[in-house]
Amino acid sequence: MTILFAQTAWLVPLYPLVASLFSFLWSPGLISRTGPRPCGYLNLLLVTLAFAHSVAALLALHANANAGASALYRPLTFGWTWLNTAGLRIGFDGLITEPALIAMTVITGLHVLVQIYAIGYLEMDWGWPRFFGSLSFFEAGLCALVLTDSLFFSYVILELLTLGTYLIVGTWYNQPLVVKGARDAFLTKRIGDLILLAGLIALLPLTGTWNFHGLQGWAADITNNGQPLPAGFQLILLALIAGPMGKCAQIPLHLWLDEAMESPLPSTVLRNAVVVVGGAWVLLRLEPLLELSPLVQSVLVVVGASTAVVASLIALAQIDVKRALSFLVSSWLGLLFVAVGLGGTAVADHLMLVYPLPMALLLMAIGTVVISNVTQDLTQLGGLWSRRPLIGLAFLAGAAGLMGVPPFGGFAALRELLALTASSAHPWLLSGVVLLSNALISAGLIRVFGQIWGGRPTPFTQRSPEVLWLMVLPTTVLMGLVLHLPQLLVRNGVYAMTPIPGWGPLAWPLLLSTLLGGGLSAAFYLRPHGLARLPEALGGLQEWLAHDMQTERFYHATVVALVLALARLGAWSDSRLVDGFSGGAGSAALAGARRLSFTTSGRSQAYALTLVLGVLLMAAWLLAARPMSLLP
Repeated sequence: MTILFAQTAWLVPLYPLVASLFSFLWSPGLISRTGPRPCGYLNLLLVTLAFAHSVAALLALHANANAGASALYRPLTFGWTWLNTAGLRIGFDGLITEPALIAMTVITGLHVLVQIYAIGYLEMDWGWPRFFGSLSFFEAGLCALVLTDSLFFSYVILELLTLGTYLIVGTWYNQPLVVKGARDAFLTKRIGDLILLAGLIALLPLTGTWNFHGLQGWAADITNNGQPLPAGFQLILLALIAGPMGKCAQIPLHLWLDEAMESPLPSTVLRNAVVVVGGAWVLLRLEPLLELSPLVQSVLVVVGASTAVVASLIALAQIDVKRALSFLVSSWLGLLFVAVGLGGTAVADHLMLVYPLPMALLLMAIGTVVISNVTQDLTQLGGLWSRRPLIGLAFLAGAAGLMGVPPFGGFAALRELLALTASSAHPWLLSGVVLLSNALISAGLIRVFGQIWGGRPTPFTQRSPEVLWLMVLPTTVLMGLVLHLPQLLVRNGVYAMTPIPGWGPLAWPLLLSTLLGGGLSAAFYLRPHGLARLPEALGGLQEWLAHDMQTERFYHATVVALVLALARLGAWSDSRLVDGFSGGAGSAALAGARRLSFTTSGRSQAYALTLVLGVLLMAAWLLAARPMSLLP
């Protein structure tokens, strides 16, 4: 009987989708007398059902040994055909596997906590229908993404998530910065999506399938038979990784994530914790194809390593707390790209597994500060440890989960990555990137903690009231999950207890890099130090980092300028060449007709004389041509 929950796990995305659709009843004001609150409660109820179904399906998979083996080696499948014509079949083929059920449990569980958190955060807001409906739409898309076995429908779902990002970032659409953030996030992600679509279309004629398991079999045949790669296949792979690069905010498509921070903070929790990982999920499903091309793997390593270092440096100069954390998101996911590029699928899986809960905890803790202190400027905060110690402990727990601090999950995953880079073709360079990135991420997290909870109270924090229990409760529950995550990983065989979870080769260098980065940051920011802000001679460096290394200005001077130049050239050629040719030909025809009209006098004698002269000239030409044709 319990296996029925696993067999019907495809219903999980439908719960939040129904909640999202029902939100339209309140959004246009069809149900006006109740106010917007029932919409939020309805969404919370249905996403709780989705979480309960996910947990029941996962427990059923573990409780029934036969069902578990079947799900691992012969997964439960479902599907429906969307299009079947002219030999082309496009269908939503799904697989119910243990990784998919774990991912859905994390997604739905976090979403329940975020919905409770949002009820307190947006207590006085009237935009509940649009906001809660968009959150449920996000959850439905993410659950469908982890279930589908189709690359085509993965692309479709990623497109829907891009639309959801635009809608939810633009929740407070009467503010100019919000409009700009929603637009920039939508357009930046669309670049990666369009390139992904081009690779998607070009892939089908070569492989004959869009299903991930079919692509895995095709890649295995290529490898086992020693066949050369088809012409242009590496370009197709480069196009396929563009979509995940945009979703994971990797260089050069990294600017959208900090722009999206203009949305209400509860949506930021969900987006930065699980939505960005959707691109990484698709990238990992493409790993069998990526292993065929060392060039593409090198591109992934270069992109991931550069993003990990650059984004963590930019985070150190941000004064907006939400933007500081957003760049740390890009940096952590950059390390995941390095793992994929080096062929460490298991390492990348572990990095993705330990990431969502600590990041969500960090953002929830920050949200309780932002909502009660009316600012998110780090320079205006400080001295909250004596007033908000519980939330400070929650932030430290989330930070420890992402830094290389044993026994937390982040340490184990980062140590595996360090061991992977040490065995690569460039061990010193890549291991140095991992250690430097870990040190910078640790420094960035301790910097945020020091500027909020360290130092002396400021006018903004002198009277810092406690927030509603609806925000404190999910934050403390999530803190408990983060603290127990290492035990859960050991219990399920992900890591071994030797002597602490995840300990192994190169553990000491990783721990030292954490202590170096976090220790220096603590010395500068727990009790504000003069060197926390660079001297005047180096102040330009800090300003340069604070403005994202002037990346946006560079794009305006290059990409945007090129597009504008091509647009002006197209407008000139259209007005001068296309319109000029057609207009000139029409004018010439009209002028000729006008001149011919002058020859028309209206006198019948002139017409008759012209006709007679024409007949005489034709007769004369015939008489002159006949004798010449009779010559020998």
